[in-house]
Amino acid sequence: MGNEMELPEGVILLDSLGDVKPENTSPILVCASHCGDNGTLARKLKNGHVKAVFLNNAGIGKNQAGISGLKHYQAGRILACAVDHNSAEIGVSIDTWESGIISHTNAMAEDAGITAGDSVKDAVAKIINIIPMSIPVNQNSESITEKNKENISKVELKKQTQTQVDGVNITVTNSITFLNENNSGDIVVCGSHGGLSAGEYAQKHHVKAVFFNDAGIGKNDAGIKSLEHLNDAGILACAVDCMSAEIFNGNDTLENGIITVCNQLAKTRNIKEKMTVKEAIKYIELLQEK
Repeated sequence: MGNEMELPEGVILLDSLGDVKPENTSPILVCASHCGDNGTLARKLKNGHVKAVFLNNAGIGKNQAGISGLKHYQAGRILACAVDHNSAEIGVSIDTWESGIISHTNAMAEDAGITAGDSVKDAVAKIINIIPMSIPVNQNSESITEKNKENISKVELKKQTQTQVDGVNITVTNSITFLNENNSGDIVVCGSHGGLSAGEYAQKHHVKAVFFNDAGIGKNDAGIKSLEHLNDAGILACAVDCMSAEIFNGNDTLENGIITVCNQLAKTRNIKEKMTVKEAIKYIELLQEK
């Protein structure tokens, strides 16, 4: 997210973890992504020189998946906090900064004096003087960055699985940010929230249909806010209950996801609330024939 607001030195706002670059030089990241992880995102942030991160708890959800990243960030020596999904809109970093209230922390954050109930701004004030502000600059950084980009591209190809449900081809991925230009026209089942930033990735890669996690829906319906925008873009979109499938787990979304919200394009295919993702996919076969 580009913004012209005054921020403390070393703080960057991003709507999505997918926007973190290897050449990042801001050690404190206030991000509107969910706080789910299996270690993948923690490695990404470590490679991006992030020392502290604030994320959305995404309704916490099934198996506390919405805050599962806290332990992975701790293992990577990254101070991490999750904000209440009812205090700040998921997918909107400026709201995380302006309105976010901490709900959960890892041990590093606790040691720094951050507690549940703190605002994000207050939490940042507690760590601003203990987080190193200088990022080591490698003289060969440009070539390293290009190499990183190549490696990231190769890795992201491995983060997708192609499968079939009743003869319908499906792409399954933990995050919508793992898609690339080769996913144009795909039906995607992902572990991402259905907020605006996730919807932008779906539009960017011209998917045909997408299933998200509703992330507890949250403040101003932020967890599902992209669905109508995607409808306007001609993309069928649904979100599943965060208690039915783990966020950042595309396979669980496919196997166990139960739909809570669907856009008008989905409704015209007779896809309804309380339907499983696998049931809904059967109705998309007609869409594939278009």
